[in-house]
Amino acid sequence: MPPLPETSLLHYVLMSLASLSAGFFDAIVGGGGLIQIPALLLLFPQLAPATVLGTNKLISISGTTVAAWQYARGGHVRWRSLRIPILAAFVGSAAGARLAGHLSASVMHPLVVVMLIAVWVYTWQRKELGIQRRSPLTHCHPELVTFLIALVVGMYDGFFGPGTGSFMMFGMTTLLGMEFLQATAHTKVLNATTNLAALLTFAWQGHVQWLLAIPFLLANVLGGWLGSRLAMRWGSPFIRKFFLWAVAAILARLIWDMWR
Repeated sequence: MPPLPETSLLHYVLMSLASLSAGFFDAIVGGGGLIQIPALLLLFPQLAPATVLGTNKLISISGTTVAAWQYARGGHVRWRSLRIPILAAFVGSAAGARLAGHLSASVMHPLVVVMLIAVWVYTWQRKELGIQRRSPLTHCHPELVTFLIALVVGMYDGFFGPGTGSFMMFGMTTLLGMEFLQATAHTKVLNATTNLAALLTFAWQGHVQWLLAIPFLLANVLGGWLGSRLAMRWGSPFIRKFFLWAVAAILARLIWDMWR
């Protein structure tokens, strides 16, 4: 494990606030890494990029797991339909992480921007999408569709990452006809799985700062708990609005990265 970096108390406080915000954001629509990774890079410049990514996965999986547990307690997770997709998400994320070692993630930026714009426009135009359960868009077996979503988006998460939760939610609301609330719940379960696969990969390579992550991990858990509670209380209409704002924020960040 890399040595613990020396830094000021203020940096720990700021990073904890960033992790709290990331956990809250991620519990509702995903995208917490877009808050957490830049904060780690800015506040702990001593860390190698791989260590930043590995430590981010340790922090993120904590909040995502708590959010998934909260949704499951609220009765919004159908575990029987997720048994095989969970395995697909794990395998896909691990495969994506291995692929990342051979290809530059920067090649994904333009494609992901175009895809997210399409997701945003489609969701914005269809006011009823995800507000209430409807007939699936495809006649394929729901478990097969969930399996394919978990495998493909899981691979994307292991390789690149930004917008993973948004892509999963969009696939479940459009292809499976789910409400946003249930789609969010299932996404958190699958996202926790993809985070676990990536975390194990980084840990095996020695790129996780276990001690450094503890305060931020706890802050992320609190954010995940608050976000999931709020989403369940206000339901699918709130999540839909939050989803549109979240995708817009992810797009802005990706376009900014490309411009720089």
